[in-house]
Amino acid sequence: KGFRAYWTTNPSLTCGKPAIPPAVVSRIVNGEPATPHSWPWQVSIQPEPTFSHTCGGTLIHKNWVLTAAHCFIRYADELERWRMCLGKHNLTYTEPSERCFGISGIYRHEGFKYPTVPSVEFDIALVRLDGEVTPTDEISFACLPSEEEALPEGKKCYATGWGDETGAVFVLSSLNQVALPVVPYDTCNRMDYWWFQVKTSMICCGYTLAKDSICWGDSGGPLVCQDKIGDPWEVHGITSFGPIGCIMNKKPSVFTRSSAYIPWITNVIRRDLYNEHSMNPAL
Repeated sequence: KGFRAYWTTNPSLTCGKPAIPPAVVSRIVNGEPATPHSWPWQVSIQPEPTFSHTCGGTLIHKNWVLTAAHCFIRYADELERWRMCLGKHNLTYTEPSERCFGISGIYRHEGFKYPTVPSVEFDIALVRLDGEVTPTDEISFACLPSEEEALPEGKKCYATGWGDETGAVFVLSSLNQVALPVVPYDTCNRMDYWWFQVKTSMICCGYTLAKDSICWGDSGGPLVCQDKIGDPWEVHGITSFGPIGCIMNKKPSVFTRSSAYIPWITNVIRRDLYNEHSMNPAL
């Protein structure tokens, strides 16, 4: 079921199984600090010159990070500006577990036209790392869901990131997590919710009366769910947009629905592999 790191030479590599289990039994509905390294696919995307965190991402393969296209509205063609840091929990200092990579490609979905078109549809991108990730206890892959897999109403999934719940343009030092229930499309596209801004290729998650939500700094980061307790974690969503200031009634957080883009993801990775091999016949 789903994407199990197809393009790897080592079929024993697993996904969606953190070596350090996340604390998901908590009844806290607000964001809370995550157990360090319990979401080991979490990526911090950092541009020059300061290399400060601007977006999140999800490690789905030894060479690939899944994130939002809107993270690259600037500098999408300047690969040397970017680095992807894995194995991070606290952003304020260098951690022994961290590994930062440069990138060799940014592939934004061809349909993503924001801000030229006032819609954030097709808000998905793949980033090719310039090296190969060796999994550790603190760094490993999330699984992808099955193509067009739908989530039932009310299902609890987890969004993670370094965004700050107050909505200020400020990044938390340590990774946070928040449990958010799925809001059905038929509710989310009502006129008093997100109306025409939400598409069937998106997932809405949150509470009808706002308790918690994702905020700035979490853009591009993962929304992960388990089919049932003990199953692998799958990245069902890519953090795309939410209300200004983060928390607002009838404005749940909106995520790009990964399961709508499985063929696109597969094609980007295959095409990149093909190009690499045709340019380097010795490989």
